[in-house]
Amino acid sequence: MTHIIEPASSGRAKCRGCGEAIKKDALRFGERAPNPFGEGEATYWFHLICGACRRPDEFLSVEGASVEESIRQLAEAGQRHYRLPRIARVERAPSGRAKCRQCRQIIAARTWRIVLQIWEEARFSSIGFVHVECSKDYFGTADILPRIKLFTASLSAEEVDEISQALGAV
Repeated sequence: MTHIIEPASSGRAKCRGCGEAIKKDALRFGERAPNPFGEGEATYWFHLICGACRRPDEFLSVEGASVEESIRQLAEAGQRHYRLPRIARVERAPSGRAKCRQCRQIIAARTWRIVLQIWEEARFSSIGFVHVECSKDYFGTADILPRIKLFTASLSAEEVDEISQALGAV
C-alpha cells in the first residue's frame, strides 16, 4: 500500500495527529493500511506537519513528494530519535499521582508534563507522561519545543517561555 500526499477534496476529514479539521484544498498526508474492520484498505489522514511529526517513517516513504524542507526535517528528526513521535501535547499535571517514564518519580501537581502516545491499531493510545525536565534524556534531544507548540496550540506566550526555560535547564 502506498501512502499519499494530496490536496484535501473536502473539509470534512479530521487529522489523526492533532484532531483538527483538514481544510479543503490543503495538502494532507494519507497513511494507507489494511482496513481493520473489513476488506480493502483504510486511509488515515493527517495535516502534512502532523504526519511528519507523528508518523515519520510512513511520511518519508511517500515517493516523489515535494514538501517544505522544514517539514521533511521534522520527519527525519523523528526517525533519528524514535521516541519523538510519541509527543502528544504538554499540560500541567492535575494531581500528583502520575510517574515520569524517564526518572520514575512522581510528577508534582501543577507542574508541566509531556503527554505520550503511541500508534497502535489505527489510533493513538496514551502510554504515560514525562517531566519536561526529563525530556532530553527520554527523547534523546532537547529540540522538542516546535512539536510541543504544534500539538498544544492553546499555550500562551508566557507558558511557552516557562516551558522553554524548563527545557533549557535540562
